[in-house]
Amino acid sequence: MIRLIPLAILAGLLAACSTEPSRFYHLSAAPMATAPAPAAPSAQTRRVVGIDTVDVPGYLDRPEIVLRAAGSRLVVKEFDRWGGPLDEMVTRALEKDLEAALPEMEVVSLPLTRDVPLTQAVEVALDRFDASEDGPAVLEARWRIFDRGGERLKRMGRTAVQEAVATPGDPGAIADALSRTLTRLAADIAAALR
Repeated sequence: MIRLIPLAILAGLLAACSTEPSRFYHLSAAPMATAPAPAAPSAQTRRVVGIDTVDVPGYLDRPEIVLRAAGSRLVVKEFDRWGGPLDEMVTRALEKDLEAALPEMEVVSLPLTRDVPLTQAVEVALDRFDASEDGPAVLEARWRIFDRGGERLKRMGRTAVQEAVATPGDPGAIADALSRTLTRLAADIAAALR
């Protein structure tokens, strides 16, 4: 009996070593245009837009990528994970997309660590940000723009977009398609900020 215990421990260790390694994915902003940007306004007139951390639905608040399946079922991809907290990645990608769409404005993340006078502030809440196992990537978002230093509601909007996934079910292709949905969300918000 005592001889069997080390064998059982060894078998358990070998099984643990054969676990599939995790793969990590990130969201990216659209590449900046190579055309020259318009002349920047002076520092006194340059508008500063603050973007608050984007709220993500609870079912996505996890490291694993989540897909929708038939019916009301969700599939959690155990070994396909986001490279960081999803709300932070979405916020950074959206910030970069807004910078590209609004070269005449300064776009900063909130909360600010220094005293920067905001012209406007943007809040975004995602209601859906995922892909089906065999279908498109979908983004459904509500957004609000505040002015006067982020105190007075100026405009509210909704964005609902879909992007085809090059290889349905492939986490890398899903991350790429979701990144494109964020670029389209940024375009809607940028149009309202102009």
